[in-house]
Amino acid sequence: MKLLKNLKQYTPDEPALGGAVAYLCDEDGNDWYEQQKEFSPDTVKIAYDSDGIIWAVSRDVSMLWPVNLSVAEIAEEKIPGELTDVGLWAFDGKSITPRKYSESERIKLVEEKKKQLLADANQKTQAWQTQLMLGMISDADKKLLITWMEYVQKIQALDGNEVVKWPEPPK
Repeated sequence: MKLLKNLKQYTPDEPALGGAVAYLCDEDGNDWYEQQKEFSPDTVKIAYDSDGIIWAVSRDVSMLWPVNLSVAEIAEEKIPGELTDVGLWAFDGKSITPRKYSESERIKLVEEKKKQLLADANQKTQAWQTQLMLGMISDADKKLLITWMEYVQKIQALDGNEVVKWPEPPK
């Protein structure tokens, strides 16, 4: 299996593809374009950063632009079915696993999800809140509003420093 580590931009002495093309080479001085033909067409290629976080996945190596990343090819059967290229997976040099977050990253993710859930709840309840203030809300909608506001309170009470059990939104 092919592995190119720490691809960086460089200018070759004799640019094979012309001067208007950006070139990459790995830490051993191997040119990205030259090395692409060494990758098997029957494998999955991943591009990952210095922390092992996977940021690109493709069967076609020419579809990757791994500047400041490393590239490894992995046998198809070793690829998790849920693999994505949005930073949720990591490569340790041998296998692909779900990413493990640092404490500060985890807290930030919890806060981002809380914001999104609260925004979704606000969008759902906005009309009911206006109707309540104007005294025109039906009893059924008032009960739904109360249920949604209880859900909002549960979200607001969540602490990112603990393991989070997200409440289910009302139906």
